[in-house]
Amino acid sequence: MDCPNCTSPSIQKHKAKFKRRHTYHCQTCQNVFHSPANNKFILWIVAVLATLGLSPWWINKTLQTIIARPDTGESADAIVVLGRGPQYSEYRTTAAVQLWQEERAPLFFVSGVTDAPVIIDLAKDMGIPTASISGEACSRSTWENAFYTEMLMPPIEISADKPKILLVTDDLHIARATMVYRSFGFEVVPYPVKVKSSMWRRHILREFLAKLYYAKSGWLNAPTAEQYQAAQVEAKSRIPDWNCLMTEEQRERLPTLDL
Repeated sequence: MDCPNCTSPSIQKHKAKFKRRHTYHCQTCQNVFHSPANNKFILWIVAVLATLGLSPWWINKTLQTIIARPDTGESADAIVVLGRGPQYSEYRTTAAVQLWQEERAPLFFVSGVTDAPVIIDLAKDMGIPTASISGEACSRSTWENAFYTEMLMPPIEISADKPKILLVTDDLHIARATMVYRSFGFEVVPYPVKVKSSMWRRHILREFLAKLYYAKSGWLNAPTAEQYQAAQVEAKSRIPDWNCLMTEEQRERLPTLDL
């Protein structure tokens, strides 16, 4: 999500419905950057890192190395592509389509309010059959990506005790995304996509602070019953209000979902 001022048509269309009325429309950026208390915390963290001689780049890279192991070519039940803003769409779509062409998974699912429709259109143009694609433009954060993926991804014959997914996002985001999806019960095969160094420099502090916020808020752990119930209540109104399901089949299944 492009922050602090997201110009995505989807965000602009729905921003009046957001609970907080300010320039941060990505939910994580709202939580991390809008609070005065958090702003003081951010300055404190930056000062500590400078004192220790550490950098957000080093910490992000270390987590990526630990969590996102090199691709071994294994197959999965689905390819899940995360929206991260229009500037990342082409990179992630190309990588995900290549996985499909290698027959690594039978299902192609896209998640993210800013660019799910764009990714789906690109994937179709690159040859992915319409019948194999689904997705949602409801989620505004990585936590919501995982929540809506679990709820809306079409039923599949899973290969093990839990759904196994190839998770495609940029290499800066892959560690946090992998941890969140695992907390929702997915078996995750991380598939990070390299982005331009200029994008890394622009977003690395934001991603580092998002990791801190997720850890502080418990969003890297399995969701509590209260968190899950609150998300379901929000989804019950958001899905019809935003019309954010990407396929007719998903819209037909909506009455059967436990909302």
